[in-house]
Amino acid sequence: MDKNRFTKSERKELRRLAGLSYEREMANALESLEEDFKRWRKNKITAFEMNEIIHRFHNGIARDLWSFYTTRHTELNVKHAIAEGIILETEISPGILEKLK
Repeated sequence: MDKNRFTKSERKELRRLAGLSYEREMANALESLEEDFKRWRKNKITAFEMNEIIHRFHNGIARDLWSFYTTRHTELNVKHAIAEGIILETEISPGILEKLK
């Protein structure tokens, strides 16, 4: 991944796209917590059980996503997002999309 392959404005756009992908993946992961919160509000699980679920979420998927998006090259993050359907090709400028291929 040659940094000079992308212009300054394209690198900025890649960072925006990686951030968008991170947010979308996190939002998807949070859906599972929403169901647990509903169970807690209906007294199906205790506050302690809910706390443990939150703790596991934080130390699990939330940490994994943070690590994935903060320790990898932005270009790889965007390629991953495209491959997984997190970001659609139509959301990416043609110039950047061509350079990613």
